[in-house]
Amino acid sequence: MLKKILITAVLACTACSGENSQLSISDIEKAGFEKNQQQLFQMVGASDGWSGKWNDEVVEIYTFTDTDLENNPFYTSINVERSSSNWADKCIHKNVILLSKGTKACQLLSDV
Repeated sequence: MLKKILITAVLACTACSGENSQLSISDIEKAGFEKNQQQLFQMVGASDGWSGKWNDEVVEIYTFTDTDLENNPFYTSINVERSSSNWADKCIHKNVILLSKGTKACQLLSDV
């Protein structure tokens, strides 16, 4: 009986920790992101979005309810390799898409 209770408790804690895979803009602010202007996040299917600075880099950060963002149309439409791109880097971490005019913000995001 005690073994069943212990297994149930472990499974419940595992489910709880899965919920923590979602980041909010305030979580990213706690890591040093400075909000400037809210973006039209609804147009890209995000749940929130802000531009601002992070470690002296101009960035845009978008949060989504979905964590499977690799094939997200907004993310795939940003081509940082093209010389006409306004962005130097882009990345995904958990439920967040980050666009940066520098090269360090993606590492900062991966540490959140």
